Amino acid sequence: MGRVAPRTAARVRQRGVVLVISLIVLVALTLAGIALVRSTDTGTTIAGNMASRTAALHAVDTGVESAFLGIAGPAGFFTNPTVAATGTAAQYFPVLQADTTPADGIPDLTWSTVPGAEIDGNRVRVAIERMCAINVDPTNIEGVTQQCTQIPTTTADSNKAGSVGPTVNNRLTGYRVTVRVEGPRNTVVTAQSIVAR
Repeated sequence: MGRVAPRTAARVRQRGVVLVISLIVLVALTLAGIALVRSTDTGTTIAGNMASRTAALHAVDTGVESAFLGIAGPAGFFTNPTVAATGTAAQYFPVLQADTTPADGIPDLTWSTVPGAEIDGNRVRVAIERMCAINVDPTNIEGVTQQCTQIPTTTADSNKAGSVGPTVNNRLTGYRVTVRVEGPRNTVVTAQSIVAR
């Protein structure tokens, strides 16, 4: 009578197998749960980054508008275009600034020194450059025509700096406006526009 029935011995061995299988399933479910949490976090981060970038792009419009007012406003930089100036919302340069970063068109400035305005959690910095190779007086029509990019007032007329066209008096000097927006999540958006005045 000291012998265990064969059926009972088989059940004892099966209990050990069930424990191993249960542990494997538990590990698999834990890994699946961790992967789900990580993918949800990644999706939330991507959505937040896209929202920050969109808000920064909207702030660019405000920067371009303030630059236009800084150039053409009653006390704008246009009133004395040969003098570099720093306004409350922009920095003005009477000549184009160097662009040594492989011709990306963005002036090489220390952007932290350019004044900026806070708009909806974004810091908007504006640099305005008169598109001239040298600082030339605006009353010197020949010098302006030779040294500054001229934008035609009509669509039938065009030229670049250094070439004199037949209708010099119908041209406006170009100003390159660079707007840099720094926002949350290390968002940086840079945009440029050309304003004629």
